[in-house]
Amino acid sequence: MSASTDTDRLRLLAEENQHRSWVDYGSAKPSHPLLERYIASYTYSIGWLHEQQAKLITRAYPTVMTQLYFEFYGGLSEIRGQGHGFAQLNKPASNANKTETGYEIVKRTYIKLGLGEWFDIHQLASDKQIRPIKNLKVDLYPITFYELFQTAPRELDEEDLQLADLLGQSTSSLMLEEMEAADTGQALIKIVERYFLQHMDQHISNKRLEIHSISASDSTHQITPAKGFTPPLPSLQQSLSEQAQYYRKSERWLQKRYAEVYGMSFKQIQSNLRFQQTHQQLWLTLSKGQSINLTELAYRSGYFDQAHFIKDFKRYTGMTPGQYLKTNFDQQSQYLWYW
Repeated sequence: MSASTDTDRLRLLAEENQHRSWVDYGSAKPSHPLLERYIASYTYSIGWLHEQQAKLITRAYPTVMTQLYFEFYGGLSEIRGQGHGFAQLNKPASNANKTETGYEIVKRTYIKLGLGEWFDIHQLASDKQIRPIKNLKVDLYPITFYELFQTAPRELDEEDLQLADLLGQSTSSLMLEEMEAADTGQALIKIVERYFLQHMDQHISNKRLEIHSISASDSTHQITPAKGFTPPLPSLQQSLSEQAQYYRKSERWLQKRYAEVYGMSFKQIQSNLRFQQTHQQLWLTLSKGQSINLTELAYRSGYFDQAHFIKDFKRYTGMTPGQYLKTNFDQQSQYLWYW
């Protein structure tokens, strides 16, 4: 779809919903092959909010991805929860009647480690009749910061890292200026991809970027990894000892390497991936309006028993699977307008 067609479609959507809240919500995969190693997906939301009351928008769940958020209009929403993984850089939202302190989402760029806990996103009350919505979320694979920006993910924890820290002040200013002027989700994505490719090209030409593409799926022979080896995301079926044997390294060495590159342990990554797979299957079943056997889902996802499944699920979502099913039949409540 061309930029003009995309803009025309957005204008038509606005005209059809003049006095109602509306949002153009979409997601996409990287369009350039070189970016597929580092960027998992994009999610954008552009529209207008005609509602003035405060309400729960959605509950966000942990992921192994490192996330890059671009928020173009602040004061729309707030984060509530203790384990959201953002540095405490946004001011507490002012509401004397609130029993729980939330952190207001201001206009800026956020960088967040994927591993963490669930948190809730609430719409803030406002006396304005209409408020604009425009944001973009870029899901980066855990290796991106280590390979592209020479930063270990665990160093990002509780750090107020800015886009300028990654791309430099002048480059990030130009990038954000272009994104501010963009009026569609696809236009935002094209700008991000162009600057990422430019950054990759600079590193390759300066010989500062080394990519070691070793596939864990090829089990026909053993591999001795290079010094700067980036271990792949572990499969749910493979143990740390099996992977260490495959790469001819000690378990201790490989565990340390996972912590350096991914910012989390092998076990943490596997647990997180297992939950994500389970949640995806559960949500897919819900979206189709089909019934689901939770015991069968637990075993199919690799849990030893239903008790472990329930414990893990509650740790990642704040709810038991049964509670989740009761609160998520309405798909409209899951639209991530702001994130």
